[in-house]
Amino acid sequence: MECHGTVSLVVLVLVLLRWPASSSAWAPVSRTITVDSEGRGDFRSIQSAVNLVPDGNREWVRIHVRAGRYREKVTIPKEKGYILLEGEGHSSTEIYFDDHAHGSTDGLMRRGADAMLTYETATFSVYANDFVARDIAFTNTHNGVNKSHVTQALAALVDGDRIAFHHCAFNGFEDTLCDNTDRHYFRECFIKGGVDFIFGYARSIYDGCTLVSNIPPRYGRRRAGWVTAHARRHAGDPGGFVFKGGELRGTGRQYLGRAWNKYATVVYYHVNMSSVVVPKGWAPWYAGNDTNDVLFAEVGCTGPGSDMARRVPWEKHLSEAEVKKFVDMSFIDDGWLSKQP
Repeated sequence: MECHGTVSLVVLVLVLLRWPASSSAWAPVSRTITVDSEGRGDFRSIQSAVNLVPDGNREWVRIHVRAGRYREKVTIPKEKGYILLEGEGHSSTEIYFDDHAHGSTDGLMRRGADAMLTYETATFSVYANDFVARDIAFTNTHNGVNKSHVTQALAALVDGDRIAFHHCAFNGFEDTLCDNTDRHYFRECFIKGGVDFIFGYARSIYDGCTLVSNIPPRYGRRRAGWVTAHARRHAGDPGGFVFKGGELRGTGRQYLGRAWNKYATVVYYHVNMSSVVVPKGWAPWYAGNDTNDVLFAEVGCTGPGSDMARRVPWEKHLSEAEVKKFVDMSFIDDGWLSKQP
């Protein structure tokens, strides 16, 4: 008996030591609202559950979405913070819709992520601070089959501060995930797209995420997509996409990113890259010939796509201190992650 107690204590200590620091404390959930498409919950639609959360909310409210496919556009408005949106696994709980942008894609991109026809296409939008999503998929089905005349069609728009996604999926083709502003954390998420499928101004860490290109192989060697389009405008602006671990795979060919603005910042750290990666790696886009301030970097990546021998000459080579600045959780976290449920 004594021996078993000692062993249990040792196991508990080991588990606590291995547990991520950001998960060592949990905020309490004040209530749970259940959504069930079959009518066996509080609501049939997710937006109805969101609407029930009072404006100015300061206590965590769980919206549990039972397995099923929910065809609706869902918005978390700025006034409704502290929502935990929880599915039953991103392969079984999905929010989907098929809106898409109209007009010139180039013109819309030049106007920015807040151009009306761009952001209004999102299947899911969060404008509130302090939001968490777990085990749920966000999908825009517009470019799902016919990719001969694709246009912007967002699966999700993330536009608040202190936001985390755990084990979620984002499915689209062009502009899948608008990671627009402030600080975000994506843990072990699945993100699928073909053109600029992660874009915006935000300061985010993608921890152990799977990035999947769905560029059709028939596009040929002259047509490729871009995984990222970061839009940092000025030297003093906080911002950057950091990919820690995980993998990049799929079909077709992909650049690791292109510079939406001249201070665009993207770092791949210990990512496994398949041969889907274009040897040049990066494209200047709106930075044009002025790439001195663009910070695109790769550190310790593996796989056939990680060969840097033919990369663009303006890719940055970071010092150990610079690498630490980006990959340390302090890049986005000043304690807010440990205060989430």
